[in-house]
Amino acid sequence: MDHLWEKQHRRGIPPLKDRVRRSTLFVPFVLLFILSLINEGSGLCQGWPDIKIRLLSDESFAVVEVATGKKLRHCPHHDLNGELDMEQVIFCLGTLEKKTWLYPENKAVSRKHLEKHYGRFAKKVMKSEILQPVNINSARLTELVRLPQVGPVLAVKIAEYRGAHSSYFIIEDIKNVEGIGHAIFKAIRYYIRTD
Repeated sequence: MDHLWEKQHRRGIPPLKDRVRRSTLFVPFVLLFILSLINEGSGLCQGWPDIKIRLLSDESFAVVEVATGKKLRHCPHHDLNGELDMEQVIFCLGTLEKKTWLYPENKAVSRKHLEKHYGRFAKKVMKSEILQPVNINSARLTELVRLPQVGPVLAVKIAEYRGAHSSYFIIEDIKNVEGIGHAIFKAIRYYIRTD
């Protein structure tokens, strides 16, 4: 083995371990470059890195729009294994109005598709009581939508407010969220906490 290494070293060929190390460093950069060249718009997503969204198949999205060589994929809600991600379904429903559409009629198609998934979830989860108050500083979207009068849009607004202001100090702070007035606060006040 040492004899082979000496021959390669004399001819200017780096040892095999150096070549392998260089190639393992090079491959991820090439993959990232190729992914950046793909002409696909990725949908809004909560907590999924852009590279994960780019690797998803078109079936993972509620709607795929194609026009003039551009592909926009909206509302990713299935993961790489094809499993439904209910947090993402709720996030997509809650942010549907913020999306840009090539064809406005696809918003209704997307909403209908996502609401079908959400309806099954709501039917199953809403039957059970809320046994303990929900911590609005750490609750997931799937927990927030269980609160009375809180749907996907308000759940996303609660989470976004929390992210922008670091936390809720007292439960009354939730009234600062757009869409939560006196009536909704009255309905949820005994179901939420901040610690």
